[in-house]
Amino acid sequence: MYARIGRTCLLPAILFFVGYSFAQSPVPVRKEPRHKVVLENEYVRLIEVHLKPHDTTLAHIHAAPSVIVFLSRSTIGSQILGAPPTRGSHLLPGQIGYAAYDENPITHRVWNEGDSTFHVMDIELVKTKAASDSCDILLGSGVQMPVTKSLVRVYRLDLAVGNEPAFAQSTCAHLVIDIEGVVLAGDKRLSRGNFSFFGPQEKVAIKSLGKSATCVVLELK
Repeated sequence: MYARIGRTCLLPAILFFVGYSFAQSPVPVRKEPRHKVVLENEYVRLIEVHLKPHDTTLAHIHAAPSVIVFLSRSTIGSQILGAPPTRGSHLLPGQIGYAAYDENPITHRVWNEGDSTFHVMDIELVKTKAASDSCDILLGSGVQMPVTKSLVRVYRLDLAVGNEPAFAQSTCAHLVIDIEGVVLAGDKRLSRGNFSFFGPQEKVAIKSLGKSATCVVLELK
């Protein structure tokens, strides 16, 4: 999921990681010990990753379409099986990516090159077909939409006091993940890394409980 950012490689590291990549049979991502499934339903499998400083995951397989939400300021390295490693990828809280692993599965490992824990959410989309009804696109101040796919739209919301984006009730489900600050999502108070799931036809109300906050919302079709 993080293998294509940056190209600063050192020969000793290449030799070490290429050799090590054949020493362990790859496991499905949900079976990798640092990846924990914290929510699973008909829409998503939410996998939370905590990787301690200078720790390395097992080789693991990604095979489902995935939204990746980064929650920490981190520097990581990664290696796709059979390829040289990529090192020095700098990531920031609130960065969002999408990977079509259903079309192009990968087997890789990831390691933390920094001195603080690497924290990321890997959200696998488990539906194979979107519902026939569509959801209205959310517009307004502080709203960005970095990802739009057949199964999901992803919004990044920069919230200030009084700025409360209104999602129309619809057949879509919604997953809210707090990135920065404290927000109230429905009746649930969220801080960084917390999440809340709203099913179809549930009212999605989000507001900042401080001067400002940032959250990511997956609108699931």
